[in-house]
Amino acid sequence: MDAADPELLYAAKEPDVDYLRQVYRETQSDLSEWLDRRQRDWDVRNCFWQGKSDDFKKHSALTSTGEVFPWDGASDQEVRLADELIGCRVAMCMNAVRRAHIVATPVESNDTSRAGVVSAFLRWLINARMDEFYEQTELGLSHLFEKGMMVHYVFWDAQDLKQQQSISLEEIAQAMPQIAEVILDGSMDNEISTMFVENFDVSKKKAKGMLNELRKDGETTVPVTRQVVSQPRIRALAPDEDVFFPPYTINPQEAPYCFHVVHMTPEQLRGKMASEDWDKEFVEAVIEKSGQTEASEGNLNRLRDNLEFTEDHHDETLRIVYCYQRLLDEDDVPGIYCTVFNADTPELYAKHQLLDYGHGGYPFVVTTLEKTSKRLYSSRSYPELIESIQQVLKVETDAAIDRQSLSTLPPLEHPLGRAPTKWGPGVKVPYRTPGEYRFAETPRFDVGSVEIRKYVKEQADRYFGRNAPNVDPVEAQSKQQEVVDKVFGHLKKVFDQVFTLYQQYGPDEEFFRVTGMNNMQKYAKGAAGERFDFWLQFDVATQDPQQMVERVKAVAELGGMLDRSGTLDTERLLQVAVEQILPGAAEKVMLPKETASEKAVEEERATISELAAGVPPNVREQDAHELKLQVFQQWLQQPDVQQRIQGDEAMQERVKNYMQQRQFAIQQKQNAEIGRIGAQPTPYGQTASG
Repeated sequence: MDAADPELLYAAKEPDVDYLRQVYRETQSDLSEWLDRRQRDWDVRNCFWQGKSDDFKKHSALTSTGEVFPWDGASDQEVRLADELIGCRVAMCMNAVRRAHIVATPVESNDTSRAGVVSAFLRWLINARMDEFYEQTELGLSHLFEKGMMVHYVFWDAQDLKQQQSISLEEIAQAMPQIAEVILDGSMDNEISTMFVENFDVSKKKAKGMLNELRKDGETTVPVTRQVVSQPRIRALAPDEDVFFPPYTINPQEAPYCFHVVHMTPEQLRGKMASEDWDKEFVEAVIEKSGQTEASEGNLNRLRDNLEFTEDHHDETLRIVYCYQRLLDEDDVPGIYCTVFNADTPELYAKHQLLDYGHGGYPFVVTTLEKTSKRLYSSRSYPELIESIQQVLKVETDAAIDRQSLSTLPPLEHPLGRAPTKWGPGVKVPYRTPGEYRFAETPRFDVGSVEIRKYVKEQADRYFGRNAPNVDPVEAQSKQQEVVDKVFGHLKKVFDQVFTLYQQYGPDEEFFRVTGMNNMQKYAKGAAGERFDFWLQFDVATQDPQQMVERVKAVAELGGMLDRSGTLDTERLLQVAVEQILPGAAEKVMLPKETASEKAVEEERATISELAAGVPPNVREQDAHELKLQVFQQWLQQPDVQQRIQGDEAMQERVKNYMQQRQFAIQQKQNAEIGRIGAQPTPYGQTASG
C-alpha cells in the first residue's frame, strides 16, 4: 500500500491493524497541502480572516500587531462573491437534476421494453424510497464547487429493530404439545429456560419470567427482530474530512485502498455488535479511550474552531475508520475487503470481511470539478479560482465606504499640540500653521473605483459563464451545459450502483408492485449480472422561458412547412413547451386530448343552441376551429335544420357569418404557418367602413 508500490496485496484472515493505522496517518500527512487549500476555500467562501469583528470594522485589538490600516474602525466588509457563485451553480444543477429525464438502456440486449420498465422503476425508487437523494445531491454539489471534488457513498441500508410480540400457551400447545405440558408441570424449567435464551436471545432471568407468565397468565411476550429498513441510500462525503484516497490516485476505482471516516456515539457502537457482529473487545476499548487521544488524530475537522466549535466543546462521537482495500484471494481473484478500526486503538478491529456488492467496486462515486491533470487531487475549486477577484471587490468596497465616512464627517484640523494625533472620520488632526480649527480636505468620489468593481465582476461572469448583460449567451449556455453534463455523468455512476444493489438485495414483489408487470420471467428485477446504462437528459436552455418559446415557435413553423404527412404531434409539442416553461404545470393546465375533444364538442353544441335562439355566436381567436366547424356542418345537414333555415332569413345570415368567421380563423392559422397576413371580416358580413 505504499505509493511507490501500489500493486494489489493478498487478503489475509486477520488484518494488520497497526499497518493500516500507519497508512491512514501517512495518507493524511501526504494530503496536508491539499487539505490546507481546502481550508482556504472554506475561508474564502465564508469570508473568514484573522481579526474579523462582529461589527465589520477593523479593530487594532483583534490583530497580532496591534495596528490596522487605514485607521481603527475602518470598513471591513464581507464580499460573498464565491458563496454567491457556488449558490447559483448548485441551484442551477439541482434544477436540472429535478427536471431531467432518466433513461435506462440495456448494455447487452435490445429489449427496449424492459429498459423502459427499469427507467420507470428507478425514477420511483429515487423519488419515493430514497428520500435523502436530493438533499445529499445538493450537499455533494456544494462540495464539488467549494472543494473541487464531489464524493457520494452508495450503500444498502438494512436496519433491524427488536419488538415485543405476544405468544400464548395455547399457541405453543398447538405447535408443540409436549413443550406446553412441561411448561405447565414445571418439570423441565431449566431446559425450557435454556431454549428460550437460545431462541429469543434473552437473559436467563427473563426466560424464567416468561415461564412464570405462561403458567400464570397463559401468555407472555418475546422479543422479535424485524427488518424496518431495507433500501439503497447515498451519502455525500466531504473529501477533506470523510474520505481519503492515496495522493497519487488517478482513478478512484483503481486505487489500492481508501479510508472512510465515520463518527459514532457509544450507543451506536454497541448497537453494531448486535446488528453487524462487531467485536465486543474492540467496541469497549474504543469507548474507554474516547476523549483521551482525539488530538492525536490530526486536524480532520478543518472548520474554524472559533466559528464551529468553542474551546469548551467536547465531541462525544468516536471516530471509526473503514478501510477499503482491493486485494487478491488465494486464487488470485480480486475483491474489495473492508476492515473497520480506530486510529487510537492498536491491534484491535471491529470487523474484517469481503464486500459482497455485485458491482465489484468501491462503494464511492467521485467526480472532480475540472481536469487539469490526471491526478485526482489536482482539481481546483471555485473559491480558489475567484479569490483574487473577490479580494479586489472587498478592497474597493471598503475604500468606497471609508471615503463616504470621511466625506460625511471630515477630520478636524487643529493647532499642533492641543489634541492627540489620530486619523479617521471626525477625529482632530494637528497642523503646524497657526490658525483656527478647520475641516481637513477629504478624498472625492472616485468613478474609477466603481468602474473597477464593474470590470472585475464582468470578468468573473464571463469566466464562469453566468447569465449577465455583457456575457455572450451562447458562451454562457455552453459553460453551464458543461457543468450540468459533468454532474449528470456523476449521477449516472450513482444510479448504476443503486440499481445493482437493488438487483442484489431488493425484493422482487416490490418491483412487480411498482411496475405493474405480470410477466415474472421477463420483468423480474433482474440478476446482478444484468447491466444498464443510465442517462439523464436536460438542456440548460430550457431554464430560459423566452428561449423555449422561440424554440417551440421554430419547431411549429418548421412542421407547418415540412410536415406533409402529419407526423408532428402538435398537442404533444404544446405539452412539452408548457412543461419546460412552467415545470409541473402541464398536467394542471392541459386537458388530455380525448377530454379536450369532448369539451370542444360540448361547447359547439352550446353555440348551436345560441345561434338557433337568435344570439350571434362569438368566435374566439384561439380555438379548436376545425373540430367545431365539423360539428356545425353535421348539424346543418339534418333535414329539419335545413328546412328551418330556409324559412328564416335572419338565421340564414347568422349561419353565413358564423361559417365565414370559422373558415377565416382556419385560414389565418394556415397563413401564420407560412408567414402570410390576412384581415378578419367584421361580424355579420359587414366591412370595416360600413
